[in-house]
Amino acid sequence: MMAESTGWRRTRIGDLGRVVTGKTPPTKRRELYGDKYPFITPTDISDGSHRARPTRFLSEGGCRYQQRHLLPANAVCYTCIASVGKICITTEPSFTNQQINSIVVDSSDYDHRFIYHLLRHETERIKGLASGAATPIINKSAFSDIEIFVPPLSTQCKIAAILSAYDDLVENNTRRIAILEDMAQTIYREWFVHFRFPGHEQVAMVDSQLGPIPEGWEVVKLGDIAEINAISIRKNEAPEEINYVNISSVSTGRIEKMELMAFENAPSRARRVVGHGDIIWSTVRPNRRSYCLLLDPVPSMIVSTGFAVITARTVPYTYLYHALTTDEFVEYLTNNATGAAYPAVNRGDFEKADVLLPPSELLALFHSIIVDLFEQKDNLHRKSEVLRRTRALLLPRLISGELDVSELEISGAELDGETESVT
Repeated sequence: MMAESTGWRRTRIGDLGRVVTGKTPPTKRRELYGDKYPFITPTDISDGSHRARPTRFLSEGGCRYQQRHLLPANAVCYTCIASVGKICITTEPSFTNQQINSIVVDSSDYDHRFIYHLLRHETERIKGLASGAATPIINKSAFSDIEIFVPPLSTQCKIAAILSAYDDLVENNTRRIAILEDMAQTIYREWFVHFRFPGHEQVAMVDSQLGPIPEGWEVVKLGDIAEINAISIRKNEAPEEINYVNISSVSTGRIEKMELMAFENAPSRARRVVGHGDIIWSTVRPNRRSYCLLLDPVPSMIVSTGFAVITARTVPYTYLYHALTTDEFVEYLTNNATGAAYPAVNRGDFEKADVLLPPSELLALFHSIIVDLFEQKDNLHRKSEVLRRTRALLLPRLISGELDVSELEISGAELDGETESVT
């Protein structure tokens, strides 16, 4: 850390601005919830983005109910219970639940973007200060008392400009990925849910166990068209190193983290072998929608036995991925999960799931359209990973003052980005 004599000084998190602990309004009072104010919880915060993606919102009544917990735009939110260290920046007036302490940054002395990156850098140290073995907790007072070093505001702004440029490029890629996903999802639902596929006018509807379906279509079991957990690694055949993916590393539609490790040091659950086009679906708490489609996975990728690895055999993986990520399929898995503490499904539950099977010609046409969207999306994911890795390398050197930016002429966050169309 830079010495105070070079302009960096010691301070406390509580001195950065106003610290606010969130609160959850009574869920029984439905009038407090609506579509006006984002209500951020830890599950809405991704490690790969500085923007939260909340799924619940409060109404004007909810805002009045807990006015003193209202956060303005540019507040830095930090989870301090259980999943300590998840962090985001508000983009509009928002609320959080009680697991999050937020800093309404004093902009006269501090740059909120710098504080965001500073706290990300300090996360491991902050986690070490948490009390409670079963559920780590850092209360508001302890959080406010944590000491940090900060440079002058002008230096903060320069560091923030450099790091935020990477954030902005990642966010741009994330928006483009969302557009591609919406395009693919729209075509899938139009053809295979609403049955407005090419030539549907000439096809009659018939009854099935899933309701009316086009004549000539079938309802089959997933085990008839795909294999579940086809290949598991054996100790005597294992590579020296593996790229391991655990259940906690997968969110909805993407892998958040992969760990390179020696196989001999890998957990006993590191056994599932995956390949191009495989779908991994967490068998634990399926309502959380921890699943992902793998395209050209890195060499020696191994996933936890807590995943069901689904390999399409007689249908395109593009179709199967959409079929296995609908609300109806998630509901099926959730209803079949057993166990109070860790509700889970098993291989048989996947194999027995009903799946709609359209004619092969229609599936081939769908695949020819969708596969390009999937490849564009995967390419954007890979570009974002490169940006994140570069940012991760710069972060400690900038935040510690090892890289001196005080003499740099930086007035904004500009990096060369790619602007090709998503279609």
